[in-house]
Amino acid sequence: MHLQYLSVSCNKIENLPDELFFCKKLKTLKLGKNSLSKLSPKISYLALLTCLELKGNHFEFLPQELACCRALKHSGLIVEEALFETLPSDVRDQMKAE
Repeated sequence: MHLQYLSVSCNKIENLPDELFFCKKLKTLKLGKNSLSKLSPKISYLALLTCLELKGNHFEFLPQELACCRALKHSGLIVEEALFETLPSDVRDQMKAE
């Protein structure tokens, strides 16, 4: 798929379809203000992500597979700061390096 931008904020989404993670050209994924409680490890398939909005969901932690999204930096990861702190320190450091 050639999808580069997807915004499904404010839709009460509880689960993401596996097909989403095969949109390998996806750069912006806005999932804010839904009812998500976990993010699939398959997020690692989206290596070109530069913007990932997750704020306003029910996450307790972020998957360490976000480390595979090398283009994603802290400024492009839109989450509550406490949620960002659930990432392993090496992943946080990688994202903070601009």
